[in-house]
Amino acid sequence: MKRILLLALTVILMVSCKKNKEVNEINSDPQNDLLIKTGIITQSFVGNGVQWGGYDVLQSWTGNPTLSEADWEKLFLRVRFMRPPLVRLMVSSGWNYIIDSGFDPSKSNAVLIKILDFCEAEGIAVMLGEWGHSGGTSIDQVWLENSAKFVEWLLNTKKYTCIRYFNMVNEPNGDWSSINGNYELWKTLIDQFHTKLVNKGIDTQIKIIGPDIAIWDANLTSWISNAHFDLGSKIGAYDIHTYPSEKEVRNGTYKNIVKAYKNAAPPEKEMLMTELGFKYSSGTDLAIENALRISKDPYASDDSNMFIYDAFYGIDVTDAMIQNMQAGYSGSLIWDLDDAMYNINGGSSTKLKRWGFWNILGAEKFEDAGDEDIRPWFYPVSLLCRYFPAGTKIHEATTPAKKGLRAIAGEKDGKFTIAIVNSNFVAYDINLKMESGDVLQSIRVYKYLSGKASSFTGKTDENGFAVPEEIIDSIDFKSGNSKKMSIPGQSFILLTNME
Repeated sequence: MKRILLLALTVILMVSCKKNKEVNEINSDPQNDLLIKTGIITQSFVGNGVQWGGYDVLQSWTGNPTLSEADWEKLFLRVRFMRPPLVRLMVSSGWNYIIDSGFDPSKSNAVLIKILDFCEAEGIAVMLGEWGHSGGTSIDQVWLENSAKFVEWLLNTKKYTCIRYFNMVNEPNGDWSSINGNYELWKTLIDQFHTKLVNKGIDTQIKIIGPDIAIWDANLTSWISNAHFDLGSKIGAYDIHTYPSEKEVRNGTYKNIVKAYKNAAPPEKEMLMTELGFKYSSGTDLAIENALRISKDPYASDDSNMFIYDAFYGIDVTDAMIQNMQAGYSGSLIWDLDDAMYNINGGSSTKLKRWGFWNILGAEKFEDAGDEDIRPWFYPVSLLCRYFPAGTKIHEATTPAKKGLRAIAGEKDGKFTIAIVNSNFVAYDINLKMESGDVLQSIRVYKYLSGKASSFTGKTDENGFAVPEEIIDSIDFKSGNSKKMSIPGQSFILLTNME
């Protein structure tokens, strides 16, 4: 009898040990290790965010210079959940501070000031900028003075502390830009604008950021290195824009391209990706399908990505954002928040730049109330904004040699966020480990699994906001312990104990 009881007790102990091992298992297959390292890639992260602003054709569309209070509240509720540490807001003289040829910044009250008031209240940093300069191949000094006066008015009269960066001219390397690729003209513009800031005594309140170039490969790094050599401390931070193809992102070559620009910038300065979206190579299946969808949508311009309606777009965008973080960028700004912000061809054109998480005027102007609903890709992108706050230390993460699998981690005030993306179509089993051997408490686990078209698996609340799939009391990474995880194909998983 004693022998039988002893045998039974042994079996119970073996089962118990096995159960505990499944939660925090000593790694037995190093080839499947996903290791969060103690090494820091970025010491003080600025944050992921989004392009906001615009809405400058509202008067011609709706007869009202601003959005309805209901639409503002809907926008603010969604952005408040997203909690982006940084947004980009672009202005122009005609939209924001010139009325009948005279300087009058009250023109911004209807839209820009509403957004800036929100950002100030919510602690969201702002990158402000001019879409283009005035003067052609020279610089219109009246325009330049008014531009600097507008910044002075925002900082000193309106008392905005949220405005941290200023960018002179969008994508100056492009032939679509007012600069038309003329580096010397851009350099002179920056130099003269900086002098204006100094003369107004506001140069210490805001950083000039540049060169804001659009890149497709690693062949334009001279804009970064030359700006550093020619302008020195007048440039407070550096930035570029990218619109990669899905192939570059999914195979990981995208990281190598953007890393070249980070390496060209002075290491002590922040490097930001201030526009990020996807454009597809001519003749590819996605390019053909995108053009077909545009042709069928009476409100979509040629400058649109119609896959914003598809769940897989959320995987591709988060993959690119994680690669930017791996490359040492201080943040990525997504293009963009809302379809209703920008049209093409000016005037009252209803040809939209469809790139957003929704169209806030779907019901009022664009014959589709459902277009105001949150689109799938908001789920993962909002989490990469919300749970990598400003000041986060970005940790290196090494992943198994598996196609499409990438990860990054952030630490702030003793709390951690770990983000994992799998852009491949097959599932992987991994052993999540932390080199530091921390014990993480109260971990919320979010899971987003892309399905066909707009369908995805991921828990949301009544507002359409992400909620955790599960909450884990603790994960013990001491003594080489690991957490077994299955990472489905076309999925994004985020673990966090940040608030």
